[in-house]
Amino acid sequence: MKALLYITLIFCVFSCKEVDKTQELEAETEVVSLKITKSDIANLKYAQFLLDAKTRNSQEFWQKYGELNTVVLKVNQADLSFFKENKEALIAFIKDLKETIPEEINTPLINARLIALETQMLKLEGEINLSNPEKKEVLLVVKDFLTAFSNLNLQINKKVEKESQNIVKPY
Repeated sequence: MKALLYITLIFCVFSCKEVDKTQELEAETEVVSLKITKSDIANLKYAQFLLDAKTRNSQEFWQKYGELNTVVLKVNQADLSFFKENKEALIAFIKDLKETIPEEINTPLINARLIALETQMLKLEGEINLSNPEKKEVLLVVKDFLTAFSNLNLQINKKVEKESQNIVKPY
């Protein structure tokens, strides 16, 4: 009887160690699969609009927009460090972005695009800072963020283009 008890105990000990190794291997593969690469972001399909050269070459266009553009370029390089554990700085950045908008492009349409961009930035920050973010979900939020930035560029381009048109109305 004691021999049967010892054999059962030894069997349980050895089987538990194998399960732990299997669980460790699964955890390692999950961490590897959650890494977002530059090619993952490059494979996202969305309409990308760049800022028009007329606006971009203006000397005093919008300093905070330049900083936002830098953040977007980093996201395109799969560097999401701006959004990790940085909520206070992100909120301060968004506030400064909204407050420093130039008067010539301060319209309700552009403000709406800024609000949409703010929402996507906060959503991206929230998704990245989850304890176990899923790669698919993070890529979906990154795509929404890039789309919101692209829509802001499109709206700024439309505003500048409309202002540059000199339409003479006949009397």
